[in-house]
Amino acid sequence: MIESPARHEHQHEPSTRAAGGWAIVAFAGLVGVVLAATSQAANATVTMPSEPMPSVSPRLSAATQAQLMSDVLPASPPITLTDQVTDGADVLSDAERQDVDSALDRLADESDLRMFVVYIESFDGTEPVDWANASANQSGLGPDDLLLAVATVDHEFGLSADTNVPLTTAQLRSIDNSVASAVEDERWAPAATDAADAVRRAGTAAADPLLVAGIAVAGALVLAALGYVLWRFVLPRLLPRLTRLTDRSTAAGGPAPDELADLPVPELDQRASGSLVRIDDALKTCEQELGFARAELGADATRDFELILARAAADVRQAFAIRQELDVAAQAEDTQADGAPGADHHEADEYRPVLGDAERRARLTRVIALCESAADTLDARTRAFDDLRRLQQRTPELLADVVAREPEVTDRVAATRATLERLAGRYPADTLAMVSGNPEQAELLLVNAKAAVSAGRSALEGGQKAVAVAHARGAQNALGQAVMLLDAVDATAAHLDRAAGRLDKAIASLTQDVVAARSVEGDFRVTLARTAAQASLKHVEVTREGGDPLAGLQRIAAAEAALDAALAGTRDFTEVAARASALLRDTLGRVDEQLRQTADFVATRRGAVGSPARTRLAEARRLTDAARSLQPIDPAAALGEAQRASKLVQEAARLAREDADAVMIAAEAKHDANGSDENGPITGGMMLGGILLDPKVVRSRRHAATARIGGGFGGGGFGGGRPATLRKLGTVRAWWPTPVK
Repeated sequence: MIESPARHEHQHEPSTRAAGGWAIVAFAGLVGVVLAATSQAANATVTMPSEPMPSVSPRLSAATQAQLMSDVLPASPPITLTDQVTDGADVLSDAERQDVDSALDRLADESDLRMFVVYIESFDGTEPVDWANASANQSGLGPDDLLLAVATVDHEFGLSADTNVPLTTAQLRSIDNSVASAVEDERWAPAATDAADAVRRAGTAAADPLLVAGIAVAGALVLAALGYVLWRFVLPRLLPRLTRLTDRSTAAGGPAPDELADLPVPELDQRASGSLVRIDDALKTCEQELGFARAELGADATRDFELILARAAADVRQAFAIRQELDVAAQAEDTQADGAPGADHHEADEYRPVLGDAERRARLTRVIALCESAADTLDARTRAFDDLRRLQQRTPELLADVVAREPEVTDRVAATRATLERLAGRYPADTLAMVSGNPEQAELLLVNAKAAVSAGRSALEGGQKAVAVAHARGAQNALGQAVMLLDAVDATAAHLDRAAGRLDKAIASLTQDVVAARSVEGDFRVTLARTAAQASLKHVEVTREGGDPLAGLQRIAAAEAALDAALAGTRDFTEVAARASALLRDTLGRVDEQLRQTADFVATRRGAVGSPARTRLAEARRLTDAARSLQPIDPAAALGEAQRASKLVQEAARLAREDADAVMIAAEAKHDANGSDENGPITGGMMLGGILLDPKVVRSRRHAATARIGGGFGGGGFGGGRPATLRKLGTVRAWWPTPVK
């Protein structure tokens, strides 16, 4: 039977009414939310000017700024802030200055806002807020910073606040009134303290409970209405389409792979290596920046950042360990492939990859993920670290410090050259290869540091504070690397002198072991070890004069370890353990020096050193730590770990020197081909040291991230090694009511 149209319509009427009811509820909820949001936005909106206020970007030169601001600031130019209180009118006593500082500190401690205060005698006819806005822009203040400018002779003041400051119009007017009464009565210190306290109360004030409750109820109604609409109307139409899409995806072989899954294994391998180099550079820069901050502020102030750095370093160590496993597997595959064509092998056994593509891809992806995790850990504290050091306020101080320290470091270069000449007369060139170029590299870094200071001061004069910070960082890092290079030569000299002194003792110890081995007859292993030890003694005696004492010690230690292992069956357990412990201490001391020397080389040539050298160095550190953990319980096993660490750190040193030499040879070839040195001294200075400066790319105050050193900007900083994002410097300031005279 066919239903009548009336019956059909009547049958669905209850649902239609229900849907209509929900629609009304949803509409009411939306209206409530819109009204609440509109009310909140109206309260939070800072009144904007009828005409746009001028914005002075720190990128502009001083001359350009003067031209742009000539109609606004005819007689009183803005200033660049260097402290939170600037008493240019000399109206504050020491006690009053302390009261103002305390009020500003309370504001910074109890809220996200900061305030700066400037006292001058007169605005010279300039609108007070215009003068305050221009000074705030020129000083690079951010959205959470306010500037109170007070003219003591004019009895006027201007309060500069960013358009995005988290304060309502009513709160701003309340702050204005608290300042106006104090200025009118010539109470200069209370004008600032009352303003700071008013901002602090406004910044920490709770929202209206009724407004919050209204928004919550309206939001709940809207969510309920949307849920009903989705369940009643959207899902029945959407589910069939989703099913069809799922079927198509399954037929096509599953969901689309992500970016890394699309990459061929060789390209994924290159990306993993690049990620390791970038994050390792970032760690080294963070360590250097943390050292600067510790020297300036003390260990207590930087303890949290040390923990953050340790957390990121743990991820990087794990990534390097995976990279080492991959490199070892690749070497094994190469060895197997070279030996495969032998006649005694079946064709199917000629080559068996140690790792399949799927396993290699998974490990490489894990390396990249660990590097990203470490970068995120560091980037999360970049702003906090910059706020701790207050670089924008302290840029002139940093530049002056570099200028003051540079002559002392320059004088050390001549002394270091003399030390190297003395060492060259006693030891072969290979022994000094890691430090022989240090004086020249230090000189180039000092040249770069002076150039960076000059550029930083020019940027300050032009009002480009963020650019000046970048140059100050570069100058400080260049000077720090120069000191590291010179210290490395002194440390190497001391280590060689100690090694030469220990050589006699090592020769005597091995000679006694050889004599003891002669009494053991019929043991082929002992005979073989004794013969090798005698050969080592002969070699060391022949090469001792003018030879490498470190190589001699290592050769004797290896021979003594082999002879001890052969004689272990003829000695009691106590003697075996004691000899292993003594040999382990000597080996760990030598490995520690090798690690220090190689790490210094990589840190000061990180613009050139690639992933393989860094991977071997990280693995050597891991094995050394393992040896120390085993030292109390199993000295023999610990000795084996230490000996493997020694081999790996030597390989790391060789690879690092090859990388640095290749970069310098390529630079010289380019210089010879072009007939000009277009890079100047930076080729072997900041560029080789991984400190590149680009005045057009600077760290923003809020999202500062260290670009990869060796390809980065600004001389480094505390961050995860990601490229810095270009961000316009300076902000347009909000209009502020005319103060009461």
